[in-house]
Amino acid sequence: MFYILITVISFIAGSITGLIGASGVMVIVPGLVMLGSSTFDAIGCSLFADALASLVVAWTYSRYGNLNLRQGWPIALGSILGAQLGSFISPNLPEMGVGGSFGVLLLVSAAMFWRKGSKKAAIKPEGKTTSNNDEVKGFLKVLRNNPKTSGTILGVLVGIISGILGAGGGVMILLILVFVMGYKVHEGVGTSTLIMAFTAASGALGHAFTGNLPMDIAIPSAIGTVVGGRLTAGFANKINEAVLGRIVGIIFAVLGALMIFGVGQ
Repeated sequence: MFYILITVISFIAGSITGLIGASGVMVIVPGLVMLGSSTFDAIGCSLFADALASLVVAWTYSRYGNLNLRQGWPIALGSILGAQLGSFISPNLPEMGVGGSFGVLLLVSAAMFWRKGSKKAAIKPEGKTTSNNDEVKGFLKVLRNNPKTSGTILGVLVGIISGILGAGGGVMILLILVFVMGYKVHEGVGTSTLIMAFTAASGALGHAFTGNLPMDIAIPSAIGTVVGGRLTAGFANKINEAVLGRIVGIIFAVLGALMIFGVGQ
């Protein structure tokens, strides 16, 4: 019964990954902790499951032409390096305190994706842009014109946070690809999951070195996430961009609220 529960929990986590490209950490880690695992073992298992599920999800998105590593590979490289550092930092941090902060990030992300899904095209009247908008556009232009440097730096930051939280970094990578690099939502989800696979694998390796990766729990966790991710990824690629943006926003809002009012307590 114990392993069946792990598989069911992981299936839910994988379904979220396949649909919106987010890591299953918000489901797997609290689920495994409630079943008796230590927080750090649960984080290691989450990273292991994320790595395998993300590969399957990315492969599914690639079949629909929604995979673009042109600007994504520097983020992948930086995130792999950062995940190693985060994995070694993680056991030295208190088990509580990060959930609420990550929940706030999810709520902000939810608003951004809902707004994007509600505006199929950002059409602005000429001569009505503000100086703040011009500054933001200028900053984004600099980042996009230097994808190797900016991507690597952003990737390292994502990797450190991923190694600490036990997430593959899908949410943060998706935000960078869509709102910084200018990817479409489908393309962003597909690319972020592939990057997340390498980030999560790097983090899982780091947790294995510290003795926080019990394979008897990690394997059923991976099975559930792979199956769930494969099923929902196919569905996500068949719906239009605006609908997917709204779905991402809704799920981010729900997960953010759970992180703030549930995990954070």
